[in-house]
Amino acid sequence: MSSKKVLVVDDSTVTRLMIKKIISETKLDCEFIEADSADKAKTILEGIADLHFATLDQNMPGTLTGLDLAEHMIAKFPSTKTILITANIQDSIRNRASSLGIGFIEKPISPEKLTPHLGSL
Repeated sequence: MSSKKVLVVDDSTVTRLMIKKIISETKLDCEFIEADSADKAKTILEGIADLHFATLDQNMPGTLTGLDLAEHMIAKFPSTKTILITANIQDSIRNRASSLGIGFIEKPISPEKLTPHLGSL
């Protein structure tokens, strides 16, 4: 089985580490790609041919939000399972995530919140 490419985008190093730890503990064979902003992630994605799973923060430094990045990703990787993990719990953010067909998890992140979304990996 080849490893699954997982993109973790969050400006918090601690949050990225937590997400990677939760996914790693599921014993899935994953290759992690990290970025601390949606702008950096978009640049990284230009050099990637496939992507299986992504977690995105909403509010980060730079010009793009997590949902802006999600729109870009959906165009390039339509079958990638994507989850927005954010402390920004406004209905407008939830609704936009839902309209894009991506999951929504409220911070703080925990195994109980993230693990159910990993079934498709």
